[in-house]
Amino acid sequence: MRGLNRSIVISAIRDHGSLSRADLVRFTSISPASVSAIVSDLIGDGLVREEGRVPSDLGRPGRLVRFTDDVLFVGCDLASAEGFRVGLMRLSGELVESRVLAVPSRAPSTGRIAELLADYVLEATSRCAPAHVLGAGVGVPGVVNPITGHVQIAPLFGWEGVEFGALLNGYLRMPVFIDNDVAFALAAEVDRGAATKARDAILMTFAEGLGGAVLLDGKIYRGRGAAGEVGYMVTDAFGAEGAYHGVGALEGKLFELVAEDARRDGIDPALCEEQTARLVHQLVRSRGAFKLSDDISDQLVRTIGAALASSIALLDPEVVLLSGWIELGGQAMLDQVTGHVRCLVPSMPEVQFSSLGDDRVVIGAALAACRGTLADVQVVEAAI
Repeated sequence: MRGLNRSIVISAIRDHGSLSRADLVRFTSISPASVSAIVSDLIGDGLVREEGRVPSDLGRPGRLVRFTDDVLFVGCDLASAEGFRVGLMRLSGELVESRVLAVPSRAPSTGRIAELLADYVLEATSRCAPAHVLGAGVGVPGVVNPITGHVQIAPLFGWEGVEFGALLNGYLRMPVFIDNDVAFALAAEVDRGAATKARDAILMTFAEGLGGAVLLDGKIYRGRGAAGEVGYMVTDAFGAEGAYHGVGALEGKLFELVAEDARRDGIDPALCEEQTARLVHQLVRSRGAFKLSDDISDQLVRTIGAALASSIALLDPEVVLLSGWIELGGQAMLDQVTGHVRCLVPSMPEVQFSSLGDDRVVIGAALAACRGTLADVQVVEAAI
């Protein structure tokens, strides 16, 4: 019970910025003695500080309690197109830094990734002194067990059956929280983005691969562990015959459509190693904008629309979020996809682009590290 009360107090401070002890009693319905004891513990742990004074009807003025600025958490997105995107977040949830770490190879080993992150934490800690890093969250593009940090499969890196969480704990020497990158991104959108009012939502991300995450009744839905792998959805009869190039039917179909357009510009799709995002950016450089041929654009919109319509018909979410290279198509492409979906489903949710940009995974990962390290009540609970 004491741990739960501590979590509730921490959540109240995060939601309101700074509160007096009397405010904490009022907002949390926890007894004054318990609130006072929890605040004293948090001060002793260096997590909060008291400052200023506020009038009180009960006697002497109370002091405001707020988070300290010298406690940080690391968030990392291993699937960022530019490299590994990392960031630092304060206890308050403020993202104070976001940057990209250069990756030495297309498929670095788990050990090399651990070294890069350990070097970043060491550099950030020395640069931000006297601040110190208490925990880290890392988003992996693959099927992950968030309890153990075990990566079942991560095709982008060629991983299968990797105990990544245990490895990172050894290198970083702090609590490390591993999860699917899109699950972290959706958690961030629920916490502070475009899905803050949703209990049921879908995020589909068009990155190096095609990924997805599902929120059902306020929790990230995982099924047996691989829920949200939208790249394997089947949107036409041909796709039902098998995977394209060893990837899912939907992911392979999107690559083939963009590849066909690239060939018309003299671009060899093989140079992009079957990564749609890389191919899209090649087209953007070639044409100066993400503009597909009319026939290819129509097929692309219909294929994406079919996948979204199938998901919406099954789950009936309040909001569907799209992120990644599809955003390069702007509002015009979003309107085309939405219009096609509207013709296919009986109940249309809100469909929009992700609101947190390139930092969505970093934010979600850092939030998980913060809440997990402090045993905080999570906004998005993990359902295994």
